Amino acid sequence: MNYVRGFAPWLCYALLSAFDWRLGLSAAAVASLLLLVAQLRDRNVDLLGAATTVFFIVMAVIAIVDPTSGLGRWITVLANGTLAVTALASLAVRRPFTLSISRKQVPRELWHAPRFIHVNVVLTSIWAAAFVGGAVAAALIIALDNAATVPLIAVQVLAFVIPLVASGRYAARAQAKASRVLAERAVAEPQV
Repeated sequence: MNYVRGFAPWLCYALLSAFDWRLGLSAAAVASLLLLVAQLRDRNVDLLGAATTVFFIVMAVIAIVDPTSGLGRWITVLANGTLAVTALASLAVRRPFTLSISRKQVPRELWHAPRFIHVNVVLTSIWAAAFVGGAVAAALIIALDNAATVPLIAVQVLAFVIPLVASGRYAARAQAKASRVLAERAVAEPQV
């Protein structure tokens, strides 16, 4: 569920923008600010949280200042693009954005283990691929039919649900494998 909390601003936007894109962006900006403040308090700011906050504050300001802006029709592309760039940047600097989430679920002594890092590279790559796919699909939908709301909603849902399920399954398999390896080591090592 830590993934969901990190994506709460995006979910706020997705739910409330159906009523008014300015409302969705404003609520998402507030939600992302609250999450960022909590991260600052915990001294654990992550790239996804920072990028999300910047994105929603900038978008909310533009939407409020110019409600007739053409930005509204491209927000799905921009949102997925921002998430894709964030995920890819975290991979490029060798700090996959999923690390901050995963570290809350494993003991500190595993945080720098090569296998743990590898699992997070794969998890972040799954999310990055989904975000890139979502941005491209949304851009194509908008280019073909500017009023295609239902397909855009479907793209947003799929760009979140598919990586959520895939990364959850991958993480569960990786955790099960790690547990088996630790159990085998415990059996193989003589008890003192």
